[in-house]
Amino acid sequence: MLSYLLYALFILACMILVVVILLQPGKSGAGDLFSSSVSSTAFGPRGTASILSKITIGAAAAFMLIALMLSLPAVTGTHSVLQSTAPEATPTPTPQPSPVTSPVTAAPVAPIAPAANASPSASK
Repeated sequence: MLSYLLYALFILACMILVVVILLQPGKSGAGDLFSSSVSSTAFGPRGTASILSKITIGAAAAFMLIALMLSLPAVTGTHSVLQSTAPEATPTPTPQPSPVTSPVTAAPVAPIAPAANASPSASK
């Protein structure tokens, strides 16, 4: 039950982060960073943080903390993802039956004689 609550809060924090970040105004364009007044306007004066930046900081902190809490095995269960499947049984080799030949049915095998002109260079 706790994990479902944490997952719901995690998804809510994700959605809040996306919306709040997209609503924030841009500081300046990338071309403005390479102008002559780089030192004074690159990051701009911080001043008081707006309500959107405060919500962003809170949602980011909640996102990180909930992500850490969801990674704990005590919250989601004590089993590992890698150990969630049943271990595979190692196959035991089955002994192969040895062929039994009876002396009556066994025929002698004649050796194969090599060919007289096996190579093409020997024919010349």
